[in-house]
Order: sequence, then C-alpha cells, then structure tokens
Amino acid sequence: MMKRLHKFRVECETRQGETLAVTGSSPELGSWSKPGLILLQQTEERDVWEGEVELCTESVHDYRYCVVVVLQPNRFIVRRWETHAHPRTVTGTETTEDVFGKCDGVVSVQRGWLTEEMVVQFKLRDTGLNIWKRKFAGHRFWIKMTPVDQELASNHEHEESLDVSELRMRYKNYPIVETACLSEEGCEREVQDQFGIQANTLFTLFEVQLLSLTNVAFLVDVYGRAEGRRDTDLPDHVGMCYIHSDSLRDTEGKVEATITSIKHQPIGRLVVDYLVINPVENLNWDFSASKRTMWNKDWSALDVGHRGLGNSYTNAQHCSNIRENTIASMNDAVLHGADMVEFDVQVSSDLVPVIYHEFTLCVQSKTKAGGSDIMLEVPVKDLTVAQLHGLKVHHPSEKSAGVKEFIEVDQDHAAFPTLESALHRVDQSCGFNIEVKFPQKLKNGQHEHKDMMEMNLFIDQVLRTVFAHGQDRKIVFSTFAPDICSMLINKQNRYPVLLLTQGVDSGYDDFLDPRTWTIQAAQQFCQMAGIQGISARADDLIRDTNQIQNVKSKNLVLFSWTDHRNDKETVQYLKELGVDGIIYDRMDQNNSKQVKESIFLTETRRKGASDSGHGSEYSPASSPTRSDPASPGSQPAAPTVAPEPPKTDSSLPVTAS
Repeated sequence: MMKRLHKFRVECETRQGETLAVTGSSPELGSWSKPGLILLQQTEERDVWEGEVELCTESVHDYRYCVVVVLQPNRFIVRRWETHAHPRTVTGTETTEDVFGKCDGVVSVQRGWLTEEMVVQFKLRDTGLNIWKRKFAGHRFWIKMTPVDQELASNHEHEESLDVSELRMRYKNYPIVETACLSEEGCEREVQDQFGIQANTLFTLFEVQLLSLTNVAFLVDVYGRAEGRRDTDLPDHVGMCYIHSDSLRDTEGKVEATITSIKHQPIGRLVVDYLVINPVENLNWDFSASKRTMWNKDWSALDVGHRGLGNSYTNAQHCSNIRENTIASMNDAVLHGADMVEFDVQVSSDLVPVIYHEFTLCVQSKTKAGGSDIMLEVPVKDLTVAQLHGLKVHHPSEKSAGVKEFIEVDQDHAAFPTLESALHRVDQSCGFNIEVKFPQKLKNGQHEHKDMMEMNLFIDQVLRTVFAHGQDRKIVFSTFAPDICSMLINKQNRYPVLLLTQGVDSGYDDFLDPRTWTIQAAQQFCQMAGIQGISARADDLIRDTNQIQNVKSKNLVLFSWTDHRNDKETVQYLKELGVDGIIYDRMDQNNSKQVKESIFLTETRRKGASDSGHGSEYSPASSPTRSDPASPGSQPAAPTVAPEPPKTDSSLPVTAS
C-alpha cells in the first residue's frame, strides 16, 4: 500500500489557548472521531497552522478543520468546527492551502458540542443587580464572572490580606466565560472582556464552560461608571461577591449573593438564575456531518401536520376525527401531502419518550358509594410506558366536554405511541418536528406543571432515541422553553432547534422568561444560543409582516403555527410571505398541493434520477404546486378570515400548544 506525506496548512485567527486540529474520514485522519483529532502547529505567521500526516494514496481522504482547547494529551474541548455539507477532500498536491471555515467560497462554522465538559449558565434579569449605596446612584454597571478555586475564594472571604487579583489571573485558557445580552447589538456570545458586560437589559447571559463544578467558585466583579463620564473612561471597581458551586444543587434554580466593597462592606445584592447542562454520556457524536444550523434554501413553505392530522379535542371545525399524536394520524397527514409532522414528546417514569401533548391525563375511577365514574388527573411522568398503554386513559378536556370516542382498528390508532415506534412506523419520507414538552413558570407566578423529571435526564432520553433510530429522516426539534433550547443545542451536533413563541396579545398566559415574549426577543435568543430559528404564532406574524424579513435577515429559519387560523387562505398567505414551514391542522382539508407527497420524497426521487452525487446539498426547486415566496418588494394580500379567540378556563394557566 503506497503512502505519502501530506501537509495541511490553514489560515485561522485564534484566541489565547486555542489550537487548530484536523479530522477526517480515513483511519489516518481519525475517522471523524474526537479522540482521533490531529493537532497542527502554529507557524511564525501567527494566524497560519500546519502539520504533516502520512496518507494512503489509494484512499479518499475527506477532512475538516476544528478549533480546540487542549487540556491534556488526547483531551480536547471543541470550540468550533467546519460544517459544510461536503467536507474538504485531499487532492494530489503535497500541500493544501486552506482558510478555516471557508470552502469553495462558502463559510460554514458551528460551535462544538459537549462531550466530557459541562456548561453552567447564569442568567441576570434587569432587576437582578441592586446597588443600594447612595454614592453609586446613577452609575452604569458592568459585571464580570471568573471561575476560581473555591478554597482560595473561601480564604479570601475571611482574610482581607489575600490579593484577589491572584484568583482572577489563575485561569487564562480554561474554563471559558462568554457573555451576551438580549439586545440587537449584544446578542452574539463573546468571550468576556476586561470588565465583563454592561448590565442594562432585560436579560444578560454568562455562560461558563468547564470540566466540573467540584472545588469551583464564581467570583463576580461589579464595575461602575458615574453619570456624566465619557464612554472612553474606564469603569471603576465597585464591589464583588462569590457564587459557590455548592449553592448550585439542582439543574436549575436561583442564587443570591451580597455584594461587598473592597473593604468588605455590604453595598448591594445580586440575584441570578442558573442552568447546569451536562453532556449525554456514551453518545458518540462525531465530525462526519451536521445539519444543526444548515437549512436548504429550497426547503421553504413546508406543509407541517400539527399533531399529525390535527388537534382532535378542540370544538372548532378543524377538529380531526383521528386521535391526535398517533401513528395513524401522522401517516394520514403524509398521505395528504405533509412534508413534516409536528408532535409532542414527553418521558415516562421508566424513561421512555412517548408522544402526547398535555402534561396530565385522566383515568376513570368509581366512588365508594358506587355512583358514577369520576375522572382523576395523573401526570404523564408518573406512569410507566406499560401503564400508559394498558390503562384506559382520557384527555383532560374530556372531564368537562365528555368522553370522545375514536376508532382504534389497530395499534397505530392508540394513544401514547413511543418516539421509537414513530421513527420506525411513520413514512420515512416525512420529516419530524419534535416539540419537546417541558413546563415553565408563568408571568403570573403559576407553573404550567410542577415536580418534573430532572431536565438533563429528560432531554438525554429523547436524544438517545433519535440518535439510535432517526436514520436519515429530516428532523428538527422545537420547544417553548429557552432553557430546553440551550440544552438541545449543547448536547448534540446533528439536528436543528427552533424556539416556539406565541408573541404578543396571544390570549395565552405569558411565560416569565423574557426570551419568549416577542418575536424580536426570540430572534435575539436564537443568535445568542446559536439555534436554527423560530416557530411563531401566525396571528403575530400577520399582525406585523415586517417581522418575517427581520428574522430572515439574520439567516434564521422561520416556522409558523396557525393556532385557530386553520384554513387554506391563511396557509397560502404564510407561504407567500416566505415562511419556511407552516404547522396546521387538517392536512386533508387545507393542503393545496396537487401532488400529495413530501418534498423530501420528491427530492430523493430527483436526486436518484439525476445521479448528481451532490448528496444532502441537492434539493428540488419545489414540489409541483408549492407556492414560491413573494418576491422582494411585493406584499401578498392578507386572508379575510377573522381570528377566533382562544377558549380559556380561568382556573388554569393557559399556554400555547
């Protein structure tokens, strides 16, 4: 077997502590695995890295570059990596001259994913920093967060003589702290600078990437600039506090700390929410491919079946006669031309992901007196999958609206199909929009649902199932919970994530999290978290269609859920506005396609006929009746259908579905 020495040479701007590495398809290049990464050496030209590898001349060697932080030999943290649909290929030349992230004129770079490291997010609200000392009235404040050795931090809290600058300087390359805020200018995460980030928005994020919380404390420095001082003036050090890791007992929560001056006098209070994100153990994502932030430009105006063929418990005309969120409902939507189906996933008490919308179900029970049956609500999370399949269960709406009977000719019509069964039994040409159901706190102080399963454990079960059984199906995750978005995007490198938002004046109860309040806030969070895009309520998009172009201008994908606007006119209007995917009920009534098939089936057929070899980057222009988005400058006419207000029960929190 003939071999030759090949030199990889790449230009890349790096930060302190970062190193370039190469990975590839062949064993010599590590077979796309993280342990097989080959480190390059920095040349005298500071932004140029190179390295030589002996390669077999008879093999094809595809490769990608990535930027890593080296902790120990063969122990790396992936900071960012190239994610083009088609990787680079070693040619016959002895040296490749590349620019990191740019291949054939196309730039495609993503952040890494968690493997052995973890992420801790601290989330500061606009009222979270309170400096009560009068001399600082009118100041603008900056906050900087630094991971430090907990033992040294404890000593400093009791000994004025210890120089705290030693704590600030101890960690230079790792852990890594990045900051962002919910604003147009500051929503991109950046490694924090000398004075951290200005605390003047509804939401400020501190994201710390580290190996373990053991023996770690977080030193929080507060800097201030008095009113009237120039922007070029350096802010003054106002005070500091510590957040100790033993106060982060749960996956999510709130911590408070007293801010003290350099003389250890209390001058204020800091309150932050936190989130701890752990990697999925023994799940080996690799560098072979990623569609986490890749969206084919021709995947526009997708028809997405809501809960399959549609909501089956509403009193509206668009109510489906097939039970929602079942295999049968999904396959029926496919038969009527769905490109994707949207459905809701929760996790049973024995850790099996199941498909169901509500957080609770109802079971019937008789009273001691032998009177009529009563319905008792039971959380889905408290039952095993065998119990969910074995019990005669009812939807919570049936307590007041009466029992609704569905035809159950086979298992495909039964409630609570597992996610695994859906991945195998729903037509493979149909894409999945998997909504991850996890409750949040509402603005009015109530909770959608309490005492849920630990968040990391919950998400890991869903990801394991999709990783094992997803095959080549087009899959996108969505959720109303921004923290779930953060978990999904950090734990895997393969699938896109969308944040669901109900927008303003929805008729539903607002969530407490400001990242969910408006389409603009959702857009800024997408840029902050590095997720694919937004799934917005149709009424809010139609209220101000300029929001669509605003989202598109940020290279984000935009889906829309029609809610009660389930009619052909609204679906068509959203397509003409350029929405990428429309989620609606009754695919059998509201889909205008002449050829009732998924765009992904059409794509596969055309790809096979062309034999072009273009792989996943190839897409058809459209299916035969797919409407083209409105051309720039044109404005389609809005549908005349009047909105039907959501029906609410004043005794319960009302949230979007």
